[in-house]
Amino acid sequence: MIELQQRHVTAGEWTRIIEDFRDLSLLQTWEYGEARAACGPWRVERSLFVEGGRVVGAVQARVRPLPVVGGGLVWVARGPLWRRLDDDDTDPRRLGDMLRLASRQWLSRRFYVRVQPPTPDDQDVEGFRSTANPGWASALVDLTVSEADLRRGLHQKWRNVLNKAERSDLAVTIGSDDASFAAFLEAYGRFLGERGFATGVTPDLLRRLQDLLPEERKLTVCLARRAGEVVGSVLIARYGATAEYLAGTLADEGRRGGAGQLLLWRAMMTARAAGCRAFDLGGMDEVRTPAGIYRFKAEVGGAPYRLADEIEAFRGDPLSRLVRWRVGRALGAA
Repeated sequence: MIELQQRHVTAGEWTRIIEDFRDLSLLQTWEYGEARAACGPWRVERSLFVEGGRVVGAVQARVRPLPVVGGGLVWVARGPLWRRLDDDDTDPRRLGDMLRLASRQWLSRRFYVRVQPPTPDDQDVEGFRSTANPGWASALVDLTVSEADLRRGLHQKWRNVLNKAERSDLAVTIGSDDASFAAFLEAYGRFLGERGFATGVTPDLLRRLQDLLPEERKLTVCLARRAGEVVGSVLIARYGATAEYLAGTLADEGRRGGAGQLLLWRAMMTARAAGCRAFDLGGMDEVRTPAGIYRFKAEVGGAPYRLADEIEAFRGDPLSRLVRWRVGRALGAA
């Protein structure tokens, strides 16, 4: 029988535990949770699922309590982690068991619970219902194949632009040092201001995340310069055996010169050389992703995936219903 354990877990211990699971994402890493909490108004709760003395699951939740009246929101992004790399038992009912165990203690504290499952398969979980909000969508590039095969997998037009950019005067630098990261943040802040983008991946979040990450997993910065000026950039995160496109910028001059293609290709090759087995393109949704960005990522040749719809659990009291309404309104769900 699976049991739920809530106890203090250090950064190193949490990292060692979650790297044993197949569906690991950046959102379930200790550093990401702490960075989000530092930006407010969230706090983080972590739980382990244990069976026969062995950890068989883990979940990191972001909790936003309501002052004075109690209750509030529990948000679980890409969790719980439930499929170990060395485990042949991938019955999705185990995920349901973990969700019920975790939600029981949250509901007892009058929280509204919203979960973004880490699996592509919708399933009925007792006590939960599906929402109108679709799951996360992106694409994975298999880095275990040869560089030549990866290049052949690119859309011809994308590859032609890359070839031209490689012969141009664009200078690309790649690193995780403070100077490179500062240059990225400066370009990223300017890019967001000029484009008016609303994003949860703020410069403040990235700065806090970089400060928390150990040296071996610092965010990797890829910068493209022309005549000394940054005309494009890409920021890459690493967790487990996966690298992920986290954020980027592209000036008009960089776009015309193919800096986007050159930077993303160099980022993938850097991740491959570092031993990563997969590269996540960081979001590729036909509806939510701007058409130009969607087309740019689709032409890389990754395997698209979409996770199951978000699910929810809540008590029938007015407070829980109010929080549910507020969350649905914020997310644009029915």
